[in-house]
Amino acid sequence: MDVGTFAAEFEAWLDTHPEVVAPVVAPIADYDERVVAMRRFMSELFDAGWNRYGWPEHLGGLGGSILHRAAMWEALARRGIAGMAVFEHFEVLAPTLAALGPAEFVSEALPDFLAGRHVWSQGFSEPNSGSDLASLRTTARATDGGYLVNGSKIWTSWSKYATWCLVLTRTGTAESRHRGLPALIVDLRESGVEVRPITQANGTDELAEVFFDDAFVPLDRVVGELDGGWAVAMHILSHERGTYAWFRHAFLYQYLLDGMEFATEANDAAIGNALLDLAAVSSAGFSGVQAHATGAPLGALAAYPKILLCNAEQSVCDATLAFDADLVLDVADDAVALRRQEYLFSRIVTVYGGSQQMQLDTIAKQILPSR
Repeated sequence: MDVGTFAAEFEAWLDTHPEVVAPVVAPIADYDERVVAMRRFMSELFDAGWNRYGWPEHLGGLGGSILHRAAMWEALARRGIAGMAVFEHFEVLAPTLAALGPAEFVSEALPDFLAGRHVWSQGFSEPNSGSDLASLRTTARATDGGYLVNGSKIWTSWSKYATWCLVLTRTGTAESRHRGLPALIVDLRESGVEVRPITQANGTDELAEVFFDDAFVPLDRVVGELDGGWAVAMHILSHERGTYAWFRHAFLYQYLLDGMEFATEANDAAIGNALLDLAAVSSAGFSGVQAHATGAPLGALAAYPKILLCNAEQSVCDATLAFDADLVLDVADDAVALRRQEYLFSRIVTVYGGSQQMQLDTIAKQILPSR
């Protein structure tokens, strides 16, 4: 099905199934309850076939490209859904799993992900290895039939809710930097794995610290080349920093519009700044989506939409704070509580997924010298 036909038919389906959308449009301040509602919603989309478009047929999808997924999430944002919640990793991890993951495993795991039965997390950062990812120290030691993983990861989004975690590990010493880094799919239910949720300043516990003590990973859970995890990480970051900007900014537009009911003329400048920042993300983000639709990952160019999205996220949230003082004062209303969560989360967007300084460094060293 071509993208235009898909978008039109999906919109028509949404028109005739308001009971499916309503539970995830209603504000839910409690994050655990929001996850339950979103899992149920993803199951409904899967059963109807919609979120299977944009994924290869041999992996349980219905064909198409990232453009089909972009059309779906954009339509859902316009319907008032606040965001993808734990399924943001659809557009971060799943493209890499589809491109580089073990096909037999992914053909079973991807439908579970699409249907909301399983959630994924991403084990990159460590207590002493954040933006300098190549300094990671979590080890993978070869054993009969697989690897034993030891170490810890931190700031692993949604590990509290996840079944699987894509973990970047090391077979050599920390001095080997980018070399000898297997990317392994770890079952978080495995003995030897402990997940400790981290409560954020905005009150949610979507982040976690994960500890590995001889956690076993079978040989068929290696993503990419055996010691080629750095290439896997760069493929993931091309989505996390690049194409994800398009998906996220669609929800930010709606977030800004929802707050406009509280706006006055005194807020014109704040609204203008937010709209300009969102327009910049629209341009850079869609260029990234188009590139990935042709099978051309952004690589270092993903730094641009990442920086622009950070600016937009903060300017939109600054505008909504200017609109509505209850964002600070009200403690009872779920809708206000959600806006407060978004505002507080917007303060950290220049850090996760590679700090703003790291993105500027990437542009300076990897892009500008070739121009």
